[in-house]
Amino acid sequence: MQKQETLSYEEQYKNENVNFTPHALWATGIVTSQSLLKVDTFNLACIPYQFGMQRAILLCALSKDEITFFQRFKGGIAGLGLSFQHAGERTPMKVFCRCIVNSIEPLKGRDQLALIVLAWKPIPPDLAQILGEYLLGLERLKLEYSDYRDRTVTVTPESARKLGYNNYAVFSVGGEILKLALFSLGVTTLSFLLPLRSKDLEAGVAGTFSLFFQRYRFSVKGKIESTERLPSGVQKARASLDFSPELVQLLEEYFFTERRPSSPEST
Repeated sequence: MQKQETLSYEEQYKNENVNFTPHALWATGIVTSQSLLKVDTFNLACIPYQFGMQRAILLCALSKDEITFFQRFKGGIAGLGLSFQHAGERTPMKVFCRCIVNSIEPLKGRDQLALIVLAWKPIPPDLAQILGEYLLGLERLKLEYSDYRDRTVTVTPESARKLGYNNYAVFSVGGEILKLALFSLGVTTLSFLLPLRSKDLEAGVAGTFSLFFQRYRFSVKGKIESTERLPSGVQKARASLDFSPELVQLLEEYFFTERRPSSPEST
């Protein structure tokens, strides 16, 4: 049965890629510090950047001279060792992948970093299942992004505790970083207050919101929908948000917990 599921995932998601966002790291359980690429007799510590059913892209700390040296192994066989471990699991699951080195190139705009592109030969069944289950879960979260679009949570000390929200959020726009005080949160909307001396925001301004939770810190793109100055001089604003798997996952769990009936007290 597992083999059939794996083959189904390979076919269903053959053109899809998993970018290792905070949500993907948490959901797959990949241990980035234990990823090791063996090229010829050399072992390279690397960080998974993007995986698909056909190929992988890794980040690796290499100097320009080292990149030039390792480019001689283009087209050669390599071995990639991966570890996966979710919270509560005592030992990680090890996956070894045979692959072909497609390219090793410097990362544009970043010194001492290289992008290594590998082709699976072929993708290991365990890895195909991990990626397939993640992509299937991502489809579900996209549906819930639509289902929960009209639901919001008032940010109080109690709801913040249940959400694991660290009461810290910022909005990056036009080279500035503005600290926010959230008072309402949803999968598609965000309502907040800005500091007294903050510049006026206009409707339609787009930027990036960074939200800090205990599980992970993540960023989501959004756009200011409305603003107003309160009598106190503080600016109140509402923004629309793009899809964020991290935010949908957190709010899905919160809504589930809130509608679950409380356990009856012992008598």
